[in-house]
Amino acid sequence: MAIVLAVISCLQTAMAQAPQKFALGRFENKLCRGKGRLQDCDQNPVMKQILAGGNRSIPVLISQLDETDRTKEPIEDFWNYTTSGDVAFIILADLFTDRNGTSFTMPGVPNWDKIMAGCNKNAEGCWREYIRTNGTRSLQGSWQAAWDANRDRVVWDDDARCFRLKK
Repeated sequence: MAIVLAVISCLQTAMAQAPQKFALGRFENKLCRGKGRLQDCDQNPVMKQILAGGNRSIPVLISQLDETDRTKEPIEDFWNYTTSGDVAFIILADLFTDRNGTSFTMPGVPNWDKIMAGCNKNAEGCWREYIRTNGTRSLQGSWQAAWDANRDRVVWDDDARCFRLKK
């Protein structure tokens, strides 16, 4: 009986954990382009998995910020290409942006406002310039430090459909 309970406990623990990696290279966004945040258009199986993982998905996405494999097609309009790392950033930024798109809720990390500041290119051009200048390791380090400092305060806000920091 003890062995059965131990096996059940291990299975429950394994099921409660987010995967070690999301299939971001297979992410497609054909149905939802131009409709706002990716979590608002959750027909995508990868996005469903990320949302189902809740807070446990955040460190997985952070770990994938430096991935370079390309998606089959760009997931954003007017982009030439997107990598798994690009997708990880776009999802993280969206998951911490409120429904009206005006409030970013994770302090201490670059968001689109910072990436676009002082840049006169389109979003992809500014993103590529930001990464060329700062590197993915710096980006990953910022997100990891913010996650380490705030992980116990991160909660999902059902109304805004984003993560927020509880007071």
